[in-house]
Amino acid sequence: MYTISMKSNKSTTHEHIILGIVSVNDKGQVVIPAEARSMIGLKAGDKLLVMVHPAKEGVFLVKPDSLESVAKTMLEKLSNAKAAYKE
Repeated sequence: MYTISMKSNKSTTHEHIILGIVSVNDKGQVVIPAEARSMIGLKAGDKLLVMVHPAKEGVFLVKPDSLESVAKTMLEKLSNAKAAYKE
């Protein structure tokens, strides 16, 4: 496991955890490493949202509920920033 810390602004650091490399089989399937499944509480039958990286260099698998929470936070921060800008 490797951890990469990235600063998105002066006060926020995001850690990205790399758990290895997986292969795509002839059916287009990959196995998500057990450690990754454990870290996010992923169980058999859970649904994941599949998103393509904007530069079309990879895909992201995200639990839909998690993405909704992140999107709400981002929208709140955007709204606060717009309000501060107008003042």
